[in-house]
Amino acid sequence: MWESGSFVFAISFAVYTLFIVAVGVFSSRFAKKSDEDFFLAGRSLGSWIAALSASASSESGWVTLGLVGWAFRSGVTAYWIIPGCVLGFIFNWFVLAGRLRDQSERLGAMTLPDFFSFSFKERLPILRIITVVVIITAMWLYVAAQFNAAGKSFNAAFPELNYTWGMLIGAAIVLFYTVIGGFRAACWTDFVQALIMVGTLIIFPIYMIVSQGGFEYLQTELAKAGEGYSLSLWPSATGPALFGFLLGSGALGINFGYPGQPHVLVRFMALKDRKAAIAGGFISVVWAICIYLGAVTVGLMVRAMMEGGVDWATAEYATKMAMDEVPNGIGDTGLVLAAKNMIPGIMGGMVLAAVLAAICSTADSQLVVAASAGANDIYSRLIDRSKRKAHLLVNRAIVLLLGVGAALLVLNQNVSVFEFVLDYGWAVLGASFGPQMILLLLWKRASYAGCIAGMLTGFTVAIAWKMFAQNQFHGVEVYNLPFAFVCSLIINVIFSWIWPSSRNATVTA
Repeated sequence: MWESGSFVFAISFAVYTLFIVAVGVFSSRFAKKSDEDFFLAGRSLGSWIAALSASASSESGWVTLGLVGWAFRSGVTAYWIIPGCVLGFIFNWFVLAGRLRDQSERLGAMTLPDFFSFSFKERLPILRIITVVVIITAMWLYVAAQFNAAGKSFNAAFPELNYTWGMLIGAAIVLFYTVIGGFRAACWTDFVQALIMVGTLIIFPIYMIVSQGGFEYLQTELAKAGEGYSLSLWPSATGPALFGFLLGSGALGINFGYPGQPHVLVRFMALKDRKAAIAGGFISVVWAICIYLGAVTVGLMVRAMMEGGVDWATAEYATKMAMDEVPNGIGDTGLVLAAKNMIPGIMGGMVLAAVLAAICSTADSQLVVAASAGANDIYSRLIDRSKRKAHLLVNRAIVLLLGVGAALLVLNQNVSVFEFVLDYGWAVLGASFGPQMILLLLWKRASYAGCIAGMLTGFTVAIAWKMFAQNQFHGVEVYNLPFAFVCSLIINVIFSWIWPSSRNATVTA
């Protein structure tokens, strides 16, 4: 099927790509020549645009590649990712979104560093600079992982196109419309990409199951998997190991990261009013359940087809799976390969489009947020405060430089998207900003000293725990995010009690 439809597959994907670029360019026509419009779209986002663009930007290539691969390697317990992520969505939208929207407008904050700095009437830009350093460091790693995912996807879909060229093409697509349109272009393209993602991850898993004979086939073939592969929703671990699993990156531990993601929080700041946050919450939760359920099911089906001897799955994965240790990242390309081999070219092109949509929808938002950290929070706030149109050139130049730097970081393709994103990008941002944002919005005593100490603690512990402890504590896996998050929260509370300070914003209901 692939041999006869490869040209149609490529054309279908090319049409999608041109459409996304066109949406980005078209939306840029409505942009006003101001920093606020480039970074917040003039605080004009309605519930649908905000909800779906925020959702798509938070669920990157780690869903369409990394989560598929995680399910392929680990088994049915991968479904635990659903409550883990949905809890984060619920907390963000129904607890934080409206409060952050109102307070950021009252303060005149356009970025996360603005919000932290203005909340404490900061004179010396210590907190602002720390926030910028954390954002640029984590976003650089995060965007690099998205470009890595793009390279793997293109290479899987078009074997004649090597990883490096695939990665560069993906990076070029994202950079083109993001440099032109900024946050407004990112929101509108992410909205379209979110629709494509959810449509693909609802329809295609159903097609895979039906075409192979139903759930009985899935259960029968997965039973052939070797030891260590879970066939039960409830994990086999007990005692401390069970606790480690539940708070791990594949279960509930992931939800600690949601309150600290700048590319999501900025959507809340850009809401047109507080009512949009409530409607947006319901939209986001339904969308999230659909895509997680679909991605895990695809991973399980690809593994079942390999165990069942389906030619393309066996040829791609059987040799690697026979190794003594299953390689990190195996199974990541399952969605692309399944589409390539199971459905006609035009439909397969749309599945590849959905994979690229997940990648682009995160990378573009992160580039805008990282650029705002350099352009607005350093250049505009500290160097040139004239608010001239020349700032837009600085904004765009920083987007371009960050994108190029991220591409250079992943010229080597040997990266597990799931682990690279969740252990570094997601964990560092979640632990650095999440506790500080929660306390600032919900606790009147949260202080300047507490915010600085908590932020530094979260950043340092998240990286150090992963690099030196390697997520292990007496043989039990302890995900660096919840560990660093709790440390950051405790330190902030302690410092806030010892060194209180005045606030420029009030805690609202």
